[in-house]
Amino acid sequence: MTLLAVTVGAVVAAAAAVSGAGICAAPTVDPVVSSGPADMVCYHLVRTLAERVGIATGLVTAILALTVVGLSRLVAEQARPGTPDRTR
Repeated sequence: MTLLAVTVGAVVAAAAAVSGAGICAAPTVDPVVSSGPADMVCYHLVRTLAERVGIATGLVTAILALTVVGLSRLVAEQARPGTPDRTR
């Protein structure tokens, strides 16, 4: 479960950082004119937010995966013959 959560979190963080970093370059109307250097504060903000999104996504992935495992064990336990029915 930990590997799954870390992998999903890392992929989401990388995708968020790559997709958000493009907005940090100062756009110009004329493509011939140089747009100047990229804003480093913007890059830092995008990187920080991407890390937070990756961590949050990893935690949610772990919670959902553990919920699915717990529910499947509950269903498998109730489906065994000779197990008393706990719904009554």
